[in-house]
Amino acid sequence: MTTYSIAELWRYPVKSMGGERVESLDLRVSAIFGDRRWAVRSTETGKIASAKRPRPYGQLLEWCASTRADGRLIVTAPDGREFAAGSSELDVALTKALGEPVQVVEVEEGREETYGSEWPEIPGTVLSDTEVDLPVAALTEKTSFVDASAVHIIVNQSMTHLASLLDGVKLGSQRFRPNIVLDAHDDTGSGEFADLAWKDLDVKIGKAELRIADATPRCVMTTLAQPGYEQAKSVLQVLAATARKEFDYGAFACFGTNAEVTAAGTIHVGDTLTLPG
Repeated sequence: MTTYSIAELWRYPVKSMGGERVESLDLRVSAIFGDRRWAVRSTETGKIASAKRPRPYGQLLEWCASTRADGRLIVTAPDGREFAAGSSELDVALTKALGEPVQVVEVEEGREETYGSEWPEIPGTVLSDTEVDLPVAALTEKTSFVDASAVHIIVNQSMTHLASLLDGVKLGSQRFRPNIVLDAHDDTGSGEFADLAWKDLDVKIGKAELRIADATPRCVMTTLAQPGYEQAKSVLQVLAATARKEFDYGAFACFGTNAEVTAAGTIHVGDTLTLPG
């Protein structure tokens, strides 16, 4: 058994935009409060915009969404201009930047949504050199614009191991867009990708309870340039060679873990949990 501490907590108010590092997260049974509650929607296709389709949506990573003390959600453009989420001014600015008509929309609970994705050639994986539309909130309730599950977890020691396999590529939690970043307390949790085998595990963090489902399949977003990080195609290729995992729906390069909230509660940086190493 290995004990982990929460090193970082993140939420991403607008899907595919830069997020905000916080000291606590309010975990609800259906979603993380304030996480991916908004998204950019194409008014031409009706699809949700995701940086998984880098052309033209990869540039959304250069925009940032943050929650002010009074609860207002503000979106900051790459040039520093600020807009209120849901405003026509923001829609106009994003439409000009992306070259197609879009709106920033709040989630409609229960609504089926899809987004387009482009997959580079990834040897040994089921989605390689292809384009496909995918469902939003594929493995959880339709109460946010997450890709799969309500919570995404990564481990710092796994990121350190991945960095050792790459040639000078800058890694950091923002490249992988987790909600929870863990640090292992001892060496039993720091060997290679120790979390790759986590599956069907129940854990407690304070009053909150999580069901860790399985490893997180990774996509082109891990390779894209964004503030503080250069483009790095090798990230996905190395994960495909060293952290590939078989699922019922095929093989994927993986990094991190998907989880669901089974009991609501607030978690904080510094909180601990115990898991198999």
